[in-house]
Amino acid sequence: MSERKVVKLGGSVWDTLHHDYFTEWKEWVEAGNELILLHGGGPRLSAYCETQQIKPVFQNGRRVTTEDVLTGATRVLAGEMQTEIVTALGRSDVNAVGLSGVDGRMLTGREIKELGAVGEVETVDVSLIELLVQNHYVPVVTSILFGTNGALNCNGDDCAVAVACALQAAHFEMITDVPGIRINGTVQETLTVDAMQQAIESGAIYGGMIPKTEALRSALDGGVALAIIRDGNDPTATGTQLKEGHDERTTSHIWATSH
Repeated sequence: MSERKVVKLGGSVWDTLHHDYFTEWKEWVEAGNELILLHGGGPRLSAYCETQQIKPVFQNGRRVTTEDVLTGATRVLAGEMQTEIVTALGRSDVNAVGLSGVDGRMLTGREIKELGAVGEVETVDVSLIELLVQNHYVPVVTSILFGTNGALNCNGDDCAVAVACALQAAHFEMITDVPGIRINGTVQETLTVDAMQQAIESGAIYGGMIPKTEALRSALDGGVALAIIRDGNDPTATGTQLKEGHDERTTSHIWATSH
């Protein structure tokens, strides 16, 4: 029976991603399974803004996406970086197609006006993705949303979770530049949701790892069966799998639509 996997490829790990991941993805697809990739690109976008001398703007401590930054996001993420990923997949004999949420209004967003051209995912129309995977293509999706007043920048992790939940994927993987979730210096092979929450509250999980662990939890809450964070530099490492530690599930607020 075919299985569906959604992979969030972190922008921080793309330039050093181990080539064996492409072999793994090829074998996954050739076995008759479905693969959907979503990618970030924060470091590339930051580098672009620096070269263009675009000064960062903050509102109450949160970065604002100005028109210049949004232009950079579409050029760098939906253009340069996405093309690199699709090309690399093609070289590994994996047929891929680059998309953003604007294509077919696949991902619509609610604008967070105080942050400029930033949006939260409001709806996911899975019909275009379904069409591609049914014809054995791998969609490579950039986290730019269709908004009422134009394109919107979106957090890549949030975008990936929304797509995984809307597609009811069996697997959700986050490939990052860390080997997994560390608690007291030790990478955890498995972690329950309750233990994760306790570790966040105690400070054992902190900083940039908090939103990543919460993204895994959101995927589980949305109906994804398996949620794991993996090391982009070592495909053989076990990573950390997040498991339900109780029977409660939160209903996802992401609504899948199709034409």
